[in-house]
Formats: sequence, structure tokens, C-alpha cells
Amino acid sequence: MIAIVGTLLGSAVTHVFQRSASARDRLFVSQQQLRADRMAVYSDFAGALTEFRRGQQDRWHRRDEDPYGPAYAEARTDAHRLRGVALHALFRVQLISSARPLIDTAQEAYTLTSNLHKAADKTELSTLGARAREVLEQFVRLGSSDVQ
Repeated sequence: MIAIVGTLLGSAVTHVFQRSASARDRLFVSQQQLRADRMAVYSDFAGALTEFRRGQQDRWHRRDEDPYGPAYAEARTDAHRLRGVALHALFRVQLISSARPLIDTAQEAYTLTSNLHKAADKTELSTLGARAREVLEQFVRLGSSDVQ
């Protein structure tokens, strides 16, 4: 009788420990997947915004050279396309991040980049471009700490 009770008790305890270990494993896998997803989304945003900034600067230079030329029209079209890509990447950041400062920094970087083509001269363009890059670097630092 004692052997049967001991066996049943051992079986019950083993079951409890296995359930607990299984739950921990599922949580770990879930956290690792979220970390990987965030790394991909944050990296995609940084890349999209870098390309958007380049496109905005190219748009400004082509307008400065010839505001009615085909090169400016092409650069403006490309900048609009890149804006859409960057906006999509921003939406993904907003969906996956739970850190408000990270989302706000991403939004600020996007806004600064969006306004680059409005610079009055090359000095202002350079200043605005540097500020947009700095805010993007701040986003990367925040994102890095979010995925650790």
C-alpha cells in the first residue's frame, strides 16, 4: 500500500514539475521570438529612415540644381516612395514596441527626416540632416536596450 501511494505521489510531483518546466520553456521561447521580432523591426526602421533621409537630401539637391528638370521630378517621386517605406516601418515600430520613449524617438526621427526637403540652404540642410541622424542614433540606442 505504501509503495502504491509513494508511486502515485511521485508521479503527481513529477507531473507538477514537468508542467512548470514546460511553462517556463514556452515563456522563454515567446520572449526570444519577441526579441527577434523587435530586432528585425527596429533594424528595418533604421534602414528605411536612412534611405528616406538620403532621398530627401537628393530631392533637395536636385531642386536646387533645376526645380523644373526631370532629375528633380524623379528625385521627388523617389522621396515620396521612400517616405511610404519609412512610414510603414514606423507603424511596425509602434505596433511591436511597448516603450513609449522609443516610439516617440522614432516618430521624431521620421518627422525630422520628412522636413529635410524644406531647408532654405545647404547649411540648413546639413544641420537638419545631422539632427535627424542624431535622433535616429538615439532610437537605435533605445532599441538596443529594449532587445537586451
